[in-house]
Amino acid sequence: MVVKMSLLEDVIEKYKKKGFKVKQKRTLKYGKRVYLIKKREGISGFLGEFYGVYIYYVDGDSNPKNITEFLKDYGKFYNAENFDTKDKGIFMCSGKIDKELFRDLRKALIKDRDIASTIRIKSTPVKVITRKSKKVIEEERIKERITEREITRRKVTVERISFRSVLKAIRDISFIPSKKEKEYEKQLYQWLRAKKYSVVHESLRRGARFDLVLGDDEIAVELKIIRSSGDFRHLIGQILQYRDQFRKIIIVLIDQFRNPSIMKKEIRRIKEMAPKDIEVVIK
Repeated sequence: MVVKMSLLEDVIEKYKKKGFKVKQKRTLKYGKRVYLIKKREGISGFLGEFYGVYIYYVDGDSNPKNITEFLKDYGKFYNAENFDTKDKGIFMCSGKIDKELFRDLRKALIKDRDIASTIRIKSTPVKVITRKSKKVIEEERIKERITEREITRRKVTVERISFRSVLKAIRDISFIPSKKEKEYEKQLYQWLRAKKYSVVHESLRRGARFDLVLGDDEIAVELKIIRSSGDFRHLIGQILQYRDQFRKIIIVLIDQFRNPSIMKKEIRRIKEMAPKDIEVVIK
């Protein structure tokens, strides 16, 4: 007796042989999302960075609805998981793919060239396997379901973690000096990820509110290099605009101004906006 192995299962098995692990499986409105990761080599791996493969699967032919869902979801996922051009977003279906329609929708919905360059499409017939192989696949599925439940439990725990513990983690970080704000943001993002916090590098998105967001809009973190009193003006306006969207806000100031009296005055102004919900950390 033989059973058919779906295209999705086949591709997942191939990535597993390359050292990837399934981190997430989700059923969306028109298709399924699978996220696989593999630790990167060298210093990137030491810093906790991973190769990421996002797979969107449709059982059937492509159409405007599932292509659009894939493109929009992958665009958000790319930014949320801090993907780069070494990662992949794959659109797959068991039926036919309208390549012209896919190309037109990608051009219309994906404006970022880096994101567009990582997108692939795949459509092949099903693969026939033996009953013996089916047993191995079923065992792997059980392991994946257990892993997914554990990841979900960890995610819930992270999102419910206390504000004080996040604040302490930020106070404990020792930054490597830099002239660029983005470098400090990257260090802080990697530090929080290494501490197992659920954190999104939101400043990489268009229309970002704050640099980093933890949990489900629970805690926002904004990092700012202060070189003059003028640097506070934009920061205060930013807090006023978005503070109601978050439970707590942490402002991290890299003090290159070296004017204690003005720093103290401006920090007091920030904290007075919401004394119980805003904390300021000076580095």
